Amino acid sequence: MNKRALTLAASLAGFLAACAVGYQARGSLSDVPGEMRGRGYPGSNGGGRFVLNDSVGRLSCDGQALPPKVSPNPGSCAGEAGEGTVRCSDGREIPVRWEAITCRSWQGSGVDAQGNRLEFRVERR
Repeated sequence: MNKRALTLAASLAGFLAACAVGYQARGSLSDVPGEMRGRGYPGSNGGGRFVLNDSVGRLSCDGQALPPKVSPNPGSCAGEAGEGTVRCSDGREIPVRWEAITCRSWQGSGVDAQGNRLEFRVERR
């Protein structure tokens, strides 16, 4: 195996290992009782994906946080911010804004068409 292929293979293995580490997602939706929980999947360029489920298994929401539009601290993830969309199993779509707290956590919020507020946080545990 040549040096370039070996470097690529090692980088890919590192990336996959980092993604396999557990990220926890938690949130609340104002018209859904209790806390919603699930998993997060950080993106390689910031943002990422997360899934939230209500406590009784009736509602699930899949969120996509797009890569950051704002990156105020060069060399640090803290303060990066962007937008995204959360789509839920009941058909609602929620536009969201998110902000990185650290390189391993981000939080955000949004409001659906009926005025119900979603707040979420994704972090490595």
